[in-house]
Amino acid sequence: MILALDFETANSDPGSVCAVGLAWFDGARITGSWESLIRPHRSCRWFSRFNIAVHGITPEMVAQAPEWGDVWPELAPHFAGSMVIAHNAAFDVPVLLRTLELYGFTPPEFDFFCTCKSARRVWPELENHKLNTVSDFLGWEFRHHDAQEDAAAAANALGAMLRATGCADVTELADRLGIAPGHVSPAGFTPCKVRTPRKRRPAKS
Repeated sequence: MILALDFETANSDPGSVCAVGLAWFDGARITGSWESLIRPHRSCRWFSRFNIAVHGITPEMVAQAPEWGDVWPELAPHFAGSMVIAHNAAFDVPVLLRTLELYGFTPPEFDFFCTCKSARRVWPELENHKLNTVSDFLGWEFRHHDAQEDAAAAANALGAMLRATGCADVTELADRLGIAPGHVSPAGFTPCKVRTPRKRRPAKS
């Protein structure tokens, strides 16, 4: 099972999670989704005007919401051993790790894959590869910057890429596109990277 992840934050601090969305994807279809508003950690609870303008979440909306420490024990089993995807995983995975750190949780072990990096390689002709642009191209309607809907849109984009390339799963897709999935474990973090093509040695004369 693939787990799609999306966060919204209250401000520029990656630990200031104010919403989280998940979607479960079996490789062919979205089988479920979930979301929750989150009251940010006390160390970074302020809301910036910029972030509010992006996602529409205000301090009043999260005043009675659970904190990350309340929801993570139930979410953790879904991450452990899974392939986690996110559109711009370079944002969402560090947000997860920073928030776990703030609450004293040890990260579980899982691989992750960036659907933005892969979309650049599958559909290079697009104007850009933001989630709304990719979704418009695919005819997928959703509310952008709603955490649950963003997670589902990322899962839909992955499904479209698997179909477009004829790949059976994320591992095959990553290999086809020359992208190394990232990895998280209690021991550390390895980012999802586009592999640099090997330079061919000149032929001997």
